[in-house]
Amino acid sequence: MRWLSDDRRKKEPEVFDTVVEGLKKIYKTKLLPLEETYKFHDFHSPPLDDPDFDSKPMILLIGQYSTEEQDLFKDLQSLPRNAALRKLNDLIKRARLAKVHAYIISYLKKEMPSMFGKDNKKKELISKLGDIFGTIQREHQISPGDFPNLKRMQEQLAFHDFTKFHQLKPKLLEAVDNMLANDIARLMQMIPHEEETMVENNAGGGVVQGGAFEGYIESPFGIGRGEGIDMGRGEHEWVVGKEKYEYDDSFQKLNPINGKITGAAAKSEMVKSKLPNSVLSKVWKLADVDRDGMLDADEWALANHLIKIKLDGHDLPSDLPDHLIPPSKRNDMA
Repeated sequence: MRWLSDDRRKKEPEVFDTVVEGLKKIYKTKLLPLEETYKFHDFHSPPLDDPDFDSKPMILLIGQYSTEEQDLFKDLQSLPRNAALRKLNDLIKRARLAKVHAYIISYLKKEMPSMFGKDNKKKELISKLGDIFGTIQREHQISPGDFPNLKRMQEQLAFHDFTKFHQLKPKLLEAVDNMLANDIARLMQMIPHEEETMVENNAGGGVVQGGAFEGYIESPFGIGRGEGIDMGRGEHEWVVGKEKYEYDDSFQKLNPINGKITGAAAKSEMVKSKLPNSVLSKVWKLADVDRDGMLDADEWALANHLIKIKLDGHDLPSDLPDHLIPPSKRNDMA
């Protein structure tokens, strides 16, 4: 039975001593091979080295400070304590971009002729890159926000030989999917314990002290502002409105009746995010602001905004914050 015990041992999840050490390991073993295979570093950013994970935030403040800037001070003070979470979220975003990049490069490779007309085909593919983005987005249910800048990608592709690109290698993508689904989740669970340890070992609670921060009065409103569910708080315009145009087309395709879509119609599109049903149920409850069991165009845009927040690694609230309530619904909520 030795073979059975060996097999079980192989399937046991790897244990990481710290979040940073875990990030280094999973990047080198699971994400870096995908990046190198599809020339990610030629198009986006150089490979990460150990110092990129070890580096701590550096803060340099020059000039006068007003009382209105105290929230910013709190954010800056919290940088060391939040460093692990920020690095983890950065790696998630990088992994998602690397996956999209691999789909793009392998698609271009697949479309290239084996013999004649390579130059003309290359020019054609570059000119139709926007359509290719759309095809890949639909085929793999990818959020539009995960794609690189179209114009910049077209400019960069002009200097590459498409025949030297690699075909799609599913095992490389599976490794990254495993990293996102399992390794990242385990590292996320380690962060609260590391923060507690930091507070216990540091009289300052893991925050920057001294200098410009001497005598700073803590504000409860600064932490995490501008990220996740907090994005758009305090702004005059509805933050969802900035991206609503992206969702209006899908709304119309769901055949709205009297300006609203049913739960069944919304579900058919929302499940493409591949989020668990429990999460999508929460999204629905938050987005159905008027509680009529249907979604209008504003509520549909809100639902997609919440899905994007969750896919970016942020938590969803129990109740919808005031700044996310659609303007068309605010009088009803008063």
